[in-house]
Amino acid sequence: MPYSPVLVGALLPLILIAPAAPAQHAGVGAPAPAQQAAGAGASNGSAIFAQRCSQCHGDRGQGIASAVTIAGPSLQAEHDAGKVMTAVEWGPSHMPAFSRVLSVLQIHSVSGYVTTQLAIIPLTQGDLGEGGKLFRVYCASCHRTAVRGGALAFTGRNAPALTNKSAALIAGAVRWGPGTMPSFPEPVLSDQQLSSVVRYVKFVQHPPDPGGDPLKYYGPVSEGLAAGAVLMILIGFTGWIEKGEKG
Repeated sequence: MPYSPVLVGALLPLILIAPAAPAQHAGVGAPAPAQQAAGAGASNGSAIFAQRCSQCHGDRGQGIASAVTIAGPSLQAEHDAGKVMTAVEWGPSHMPAFSRVLSVLQIHSVSGYVTTQLAIIPLTQGDLGEGGKLFRVYCASCHRTAVRGGALAFTGRNAPALTNKSAALIAGAVRWGPGTMPSFPEPVLSDQQLSSVVRYVKFVQHPPDPGGDPLKYYGPVSEGLAAGAVLMILIGFTGWIEKGEKG
């Protein structure tokens, strides 16, 4: 049956001003309030740290010293959010990677929580000379003056080398004492003294190179023995030439 033009003209305004269709049900389209609250909670750095990180790094980021199980280092001197994000995302050493477990927002959140809430050990410039003296008093007996570590007598263990350790890891280890290492709280080493020790270790890790062969910076005794051995070889070679009248 054909529609009358008059009828169509009368109904058209009603169609145009008809109310819009109701929005999708919260359970189908937009996230429900409960889901939003859960997402906000998952993005909270403190909650993520407690769930994912505290088992290894401690509830306050102080680190967990253990002689049997693999434990995480202290994070209380880690002020670089970029390094924390990289570690969380890719998992250095034996640490698991969370790039497929946590979202970018969650990684940002937990990194910010570590560097702003847990990082309570300040690291200043420190004094290089003072750091060297303190290191020789408290640390060199195990880690050696050249920070290369070594065997600990009568313990069956080795003091680890510090040649590739970050400033935050060194400072955290000094404070909490991983494994058999003793801890050095503030009454023993102040924050300023700790910063000086860290500066000394970083200096020894990358010492100035005046030229020539550094022989891997094994120290004056080893380098002197090597130089003496070369000198004796040259003297013997010179004597052999003179003895054979080939000079």
